[in-house]
Amino acid sequence: MKRIQPVILLLAAMTLFLFYRQSHRQSFTEGITRAQTARMLAWTVCDMNKDRAKSVEPLIDVDSTLWYADEITTVLAEGIMKKDGDLFHPIDYLTWEEASNIADFFDISLSIPVFQKRKPMPLEKWLQFFDRLLAEQDIDIKLIKKEQKILAVPSASDTLDRWQVKTDSGIYSCEGLALEKYLDQTVTAYIYQDQLLMAVPADHQQAEIITASTSVDTDNTKAAEAPSESFSQNDPLPAASAPDIRVCIMNDDFSSEAHKNLRMTSDAAWQLTFHNKVIQYPADEVVELNADDFSEDGETAEAVPENHHCMTILSINRSCGNPSYSGRLQIMRSKDALFLINILPTETYLKGVVPSEMPASYHLEALKAQAVCARSYALSAVKNPKYDFADLNDSTSCQVYMNQGTDTQTDLAVDATACEVLSSRQKIVTAKYFSSSCGSLSSSDDIWGYPDTASLDTHMTERLETEPPGIPALSSEEAFRNFIFQPAENTYLESSDPWFRWQTELSMAHIRSNIAESFAKRMSADPKRFTVLSSDGTIDPDDISQIKIVKRAESGVLQKIKLTGRNQELTVSGEYNIRCLLVPSSDTAVILQDKSTRNGMSLLPSGYFFLEEINDGEQITGYKIYGGGFGHGAGLSQNGADTLAEKGYDYREILTYFFEGINIENVNTLE
Repeated sequence: MKRIQPVILLLAAMTLFLFYRQSHRQSFTEGITRAQTARMLAWTVCDMNKDRAKSVEPLIDVDSTLWYADEITTVLAEGIMKKDGDLFHPIDYLTWEEASNIADFFDISLSIPVFQKRKPMPLEKWLQFFDRLLAEQDIDIKLIKKEQKILAVPSASDTLDRWQVKTDSGIYSCEGLALEKYLDQTVTAYIYQDQLLMAVPADHQQAEIITASTSVDTDNTKAAEAPSESFSQNDPLPAASAPDIRVCIMNDDFSSEAHKNLRMTSDAAWQLTFHNKVIQYPADEVVELNADDFSEDGETAEAVPENHHCMTILSINRSCGNPSYSGRLQIMRSKDALFLINILPTETYLKGVVPSEMPASYHLEALKAQAVCARSYALSAVKNPKYDFADLNDSTSCQVYMNQGTDTQTDLAVDATACEVLSSRQKIVTAKYFSSSCGSLSSSDDIWGYPDTASLDTHMTERLETEPPGIPALSSEEAFRNFIFQPAENTYLESSDPWFRWQTELSMAHIRSNIAESFAKRMSADPKRFTVLSSDGTIDPDDISQIKIVKRAESGVLQKIKLTGRNQELTVSGEYNIRCLLVPSSDTAVILQDKSTRNGMSLLPSGYFFLEEINDGEQITGYKIYGGGFGHGAGLSQNGADTLAEKGYDYREILTYFFEGINIENVNTLE
């Protein structure tokens, strides 16, 4: 690892990490930290006097002098709570998933709300679960839960020690609780022997939870930039954050998740947790990592900037330049490569998706519709992750993220639709979208279904993109050809868009080259959609002499083609596979209806096209391709959404135009 001037000792770095400050009182609906959870469990269901003597592996973020150190050691020794490698994350809020793990340890059922597993568990829900946990234990737990009046606190009394509180029934230890603001007020207290474990005021405001200060030798930390405000022993812990999503960041050309090396920096001071150390770097310091810097497969490092700034990856180039990522970055070694995962709140993630998927210049209502679709897609991915280590990636195979920088208009669209998703029967609908329509929309089955599978998403249906939507009948070659060549004037929403109609051509030599390069690769990725009939079961691209259309959906999208030769017959199904095999060469232009051209495409623009032979005598030398639209053609057309917004549709009306039988609801109200 190449690095410049690691200048902060471990203890100082831990203190800087905790400097973030919360200026408002936490509500009863907010969470309980992992440290406070450990304290409540350690003093009730564990034997603190016995278990605190047990040893566990040292934790980077738990200093032995802090008030919660013994409690964390106790719950780890018992196996009630788990650590994350060499970290415990004591100041993070307990999530629903972590609470469920605790419930499993005690063989108690705990229902987790859908899509809430990585959200903080509200304190109110934790206390309800904690009450049930204690009630169901066989051991005699003498926990008292009763109302107490706070009579004295250390800051207002010379007789109390640092972590003591006086109530109308005695003096108790209250490590980790700042109760000054409740002086002379009545609280509901959880008391075990001489320990006051939690206090919930009558107005349902949570007692502030704090961490002890750690002294730092300033002579050893002069090279570090001091934070704008330090974290003191009476500061509350950071507020609960939004649910996180894990985004795998692809390489430069989006061809792979693997990176040879990663170079990173930040415009603010930042820290890298790596090799059991927390290393603090000043702003603009550049660090480079490669696989050789890691000891073994699966080892990770984590980069976090101060004060909600971003980390910039200098080894990646996007349309916006070197991308900058909010949240934190996890770097993981796998074999000889590195994988980069951006972990951040979902709503923040969406602010990097919407401008990368839809031009920020589009009408606000169209951007709102895009935000709802992107949120629906993202939360569906959280429920069904693409990888073990990440929910989705940042490419067109999922949702493009941070290819363009954030924008105030798209930020507004995300904020205005916060938490809203497409739903049906109390479940999130996976909202698909694409760039531009040819005037006909496909069903989910048309694009992604297999002949032997049940219907997929019934909310994306075949329809003509008209007002109101019509029913397409474009499965015959004649009907589709007429639709492409002679669309009814001023009938279709996007008839003025350049991509509404396009054309290109392919030589047979280039088609054979595509088959040689891509057929086996695509067949390996999607074997159900390919067949090979030849004498020896092999593929001979040079033998292919003709393309035949086998099947077209009523929406007009091409679903199956046959590639034939003297000695073989290859079939290809699925619009994506067909577009891969019939992509023009890099020097062959796709000509749009406004006569502009595009070169170097990685796919044919869409699956809505027909073929016209180019002949030299009786020999087919190539094909002219006439088509329309850009993208797969199912779900929301982004350009169509902007057209509807221009006509005065609001985002809800836009969404119900493209998706049948859906609701637009707050995700927190769903099952």
